[in-house]
Amino acid sequence: MPAKKQPQDTLEAWLMYLNNLEGEEMEAIAMANPAIRRALTIEEAFNRSEQERRLYELREKALRDEISMVDGARTEGRVEGKAEAICQYLDARFGRASRGLQKQVSQYNNLQVLNRIINKIYTAASLDDARAIIERMAVAKDD
Repeated sequence: MPAKKQPQDTLEAWLMYLNNLEGEEMEAIAMANPAIRRALTIEEAFNRSEQERRLYELREKALRDEISMVDGARTEGRVEGKAEAICQYLDARFGRASRGLQKQVSQYNNLQVLNRIINKIYTAASLDDARAIIERMAVAKDD
C-alpha cells in the first residue's frame, strides 16, 4: 500500500481538494486546514436535499446578519463616544454658551466627521472658533 501523500503547503492542499481527493487523506487535509474544512462543509450542504440546503443557507445568512449587527453596534458606539467627548470638551471650555453647538454635534452620526472635529476642536480659542471648526470639518472631504 503506497504512503499517503501529505501536502507540502496550503496551495498543494487546495489543489488536492480541487482534484476531488477523497477518504482519509482528504479528512486529514481538512482537519489541518480550516478553510478547506469550511469548503467541504459547504460542499456537503449543497449535496444534501433542497430543504437541508435551504436551512444551511438560512443559518449562514443569520450568522452574517449577526456579524453585521455587531459591527454596526460597534460603529454606533464609537460615534456616540466621539460626539460625547466633543460635547464634554465644549461644555468644560465654553460652558452653557456651547449647548446649541453641543446639540448640533450630538446629531452627527458620521464617524469620519466626528474624527475630523475631535482632531481640530482643541485648537479653538473661542466658541466662535469652535463653531467654525465644527462647520468646516462637517463639510470637509476625506483626503
